Amino acid sequence: MTPAEEEYLEAIFTRADGSGATVKTSELAKQLRVKAPSVVQMLDKLKRKGLIVYKFRAGVNLTKKGRELAAKIVRRHKLAERLLVDVFGEELHKVHDDACKLEHAIDDELADKIEKTLGKSSTCPHGRPIPTANGRMPRTDSIELLDVGEGRECTVITIPEEREAVQRLISLNILPKSKIKVVEKLPRGAMLVQCSGMQVALSRGVASQILVSGRRRRARRRWGRGS
Repeated sequence: MTPAEEEYLEAIFTRADGSGATVKTSELAKQLRVKAPSVVQMLDKLKRKGLIVYKFRAGVNLTKKGRELAAKIVRRHKLAERLLVDVFGEELHKVHDDACKLEHAIDDELADKIEKTLGKSSTCPHGRPIPTANGRMPRTDSIELLDVGEGRECTVITIPEEREAVQRLISLNILPKSKIKVVEKLPRGAMLVQCSGMQVALSRGVASQILVSGRRRRARRRWGRGS
């Protein structure tokens, strides 16, 4: 597997929330910041290797083989994030990009050693679950912040991983385990929320990537977006 192929498998796995959900090529292009023709070309390669099921208009699904491999890649990435934060003290907004580089140098044996050294952390620094060594994805009841009603208080479980979003949320003290209250729903899906005594407005785009405590609806399954 090339690093580029691993990046695609990781993106498909995370977009599908670790389940068998179908992922659209447009979603992959946006997440990986590449053009649609590049996505199609790579998906054809992964299809020939038996790692995905892909139909141009329907989207892409991981095969059993592809999902097992993707789960290991995601596990290495999230353990790399934990290593960078817990051992080397790296700042949270930098850790995702650096872990993207480091994950390709980590094999399964080294991943096991990192996990043992860190004490088997169940989540990455952004609050997302770390797949187990056998590829299983832990599940936690959570909903998007967008789905929380006005006046309700909840606990932040996961935040997005992109550098700019993380920097803003750090400045607002909106991090995993933070208590947050929805004050008001604003036009175009934006929200006014209260955290640590401050009231701030969040765009729909950011609020949709923040998962909080709550029971999921049957119609939607999410474990975050990004790598």
